[in-house]
Order: sequence, then C-alpha cells, then structure tokens
Amino acid sequence: MIDTATTTGDLSEVARQLRLDILDSTTKAGSGHPSSSWSAVEICTALYFGGVLRYRADEPWWPARDRFIMSKGHAAPLLYAVLARAGYFDRELLWTLRQIDSPVQGHPIHGLLPGVEATTGSLGQGLSLGIGHVLGGRLNGLAYRVYVLLGDGECEAGQIWEAAMAAAHFGAGNLTAILDYNKFQET
Repeated sequence: MIDTATTTGDLSEVARQLRLDILDSTTKAGSGHPSSSWSAVEICTALYFGGVLRYRADEPWWPARDRFIMSKGHAAPLLYAVLARAGYFDRELLWTLRQIDSPVQGHPIHGLLPGVEATTGSLGQGLSLGIGHVLGGRLNGLAYRVYVLLGDGECEAGQIWEAAMAAAHFGAGNLTAILDYNKFQET
C-alpha cells in the first residue's frame, strides 16, 4: 500500500489531480465518460488514498489484498487515473486511453492492467462479480474485503437486486456496495 493522505486537504488535492487526469485522458482520446468518472472521484480517493483499501501496487496480485470492482465500467478513466496515481503503472499510459493495442480501454478489462480486478461495462454485473470474489476468498481461507462501486442507473437492472439477495443469503459480510448517486442515472 502506498502512503495514504493524512488530511482532508491532502485528499482534496489527490481528488483534484485525479479529475485533471480524467479530463486530460478523455480529451486526448476524443471520447470517454468524464462526468460519470468525476462523480465518483471522492469515493475512490477515500478508498485508495484514505487508508480504506489494503493493497500493494508493487505486488498487484497479493492474495490478501482487498478487491475493488468498478461496476459502472464507463467510469474506467477514473479507475485508470487512481491506479496510476497509486503506483500500479506509469501515468503516461493514461494518454493512450481507447487507442488500438492500448491496455487502457473504454471499459476495464481484467488482465490488461495490474489492479483491474474485473472486466466490467455490461451494467448491473459488478455486484454479482463481487459476491464471486467473496465466495472465492472464503473457499481459499482469505478474509479480504470486496468493494463494488455501482452507478445509480445500473441499479434498475434486476441482476443487482438478485445479487443483493444472494449477498444476504451467503452472509457476505465482507462485501461493501457503494452507490454513486449522481442523480443523472449516468453510470
């Protein structure tokens, strides 16, 4: 885990820098979803830089790490900016957003970049993926936490509600669903 910001001012500066990286990467790409990325900046800042998530950027597949799933895959520019700032990969990769052969695509793709825990973009599937991570950890005797960031628009999908019921059924106490209620139903 990198050194976490210790004051509100420090976290505010991290959030400001993330917004600039999102704006720069989507502008250079000529496409993307900066507004759905911006609406969740404070959430991801708190998780990654406020000492909530346990992770090691230099050991991205550390078995005991907490998992973060960006269910609202359209906000991939935010996830990429956070991972770059956390030290998972070189920040220069951000400027290759949506280019052919770039690992920095319009939606997160597991396996292309360290720190991307799940391929997302098909709205409504992130919570189910999170439950899978919880159950997998349980089978492997690992007590990591799983955080899933949901968009308000995708919460209209029945799969989200089925996953919520499954989480209760399986006693997924180490699963945290976070709703980005941006009031635009823009995931």
